[in-house]
Amino acid sequence: MVDSLNHSNSQPEELFKPLAEPDIVKELPRQIAGDALSMLLDAVNSSAAGLIITALDGTIRFANPAFCRMFEYPLSETTGKNAAELFSARKIRKFSDVIAMLDLSKNDTEEFVVETKDGRHFIVEVAASNVTSASGEIVGRMASFINISRRKEIEADRERLIQQLQDALENIKVLKGIIPICASCKKIRDDKGYWQQIESYLKEHSDADFSHGICPECAKKLYPQFFK
Repeated sequence: MVDSLNHSNSQPEELFKPLAEPDIVKELPRQIAGDALSMLLDAVNSSAAGLIITALDGTIRFANPAFCRMFEYPLSETTGKNAAELFSARKIRKFSDVIAMLDLSKNDTEEFVVETKDGRHFIVEVAASNVTSASGEIVGRMASFINISRRKEIEADRERLIQQLQDALENIKVLKGIIPICASCKKIRDDKGYWQQIESYLKEHSDADFSHGICPECAKKLYPQFFK
C-alpha cells in the first residue's frame, strides 16, 4: 500500500468505514471488494491532485501524498488538522466556509489562496463533494486541490503583454486615405490647403523622424564633377 496508508494504523476498510461504498463494491464478494477498494486507494494516492477527506467540522481524516507535498506537511501533521487552517484568507474561519462557496450540486470549482506550513502562499483550484454513509447521511467532505500558481502567472504575463500592445497601438499614428502630393516638388497639401514639405507633413502626422542624405542619382546631377 502507498505511503499515506503505510503511516496509518487503520486498515483501509476501517479508515473509510463511515463512508459510503460505491454500489459496485457492495455487490462484490468481500475479497474482491477489498481488492477493488485497495485499487481505488492506490489510484487516489497516485493522483497528481491533492485530495483530502474531512469530517463535517473540517477535521482532515485522510490526505493523499500529493496533498502533503503540496502543503509541505508530513502526513502525521495533516490528519487531525482543520482544513480551514490552510487558507490564508481571513474571511475563511471554517472549512464549511469554503464548501459554502462551492456549488456542490454543479461540481463547481473555486480558486483560493492557500499557504504551506512555512507560510508561503500559492493559488489552488478546489473542487469538493459530499461524503455520505451507506444510509445516505452526509458524514464528511472530499476536496481536491490543484496548484494553478504557474497558470495564473502565465495568464498575468499574457494580460500584461496584451495591455502593452494595446498601449503601443494607441500611441501609433497611422496615415491613411488619399494624400494630395505635388507631382513636381513632392510637397503635400494638408487639410487646411497649405502645401508642406513631405518631411514636415509626415513628422506632424506620424511618429517618424528624418535624417537627410543624397541618393546616387541626385548626387550625379548635383555633383557631376565627382562622377566623371
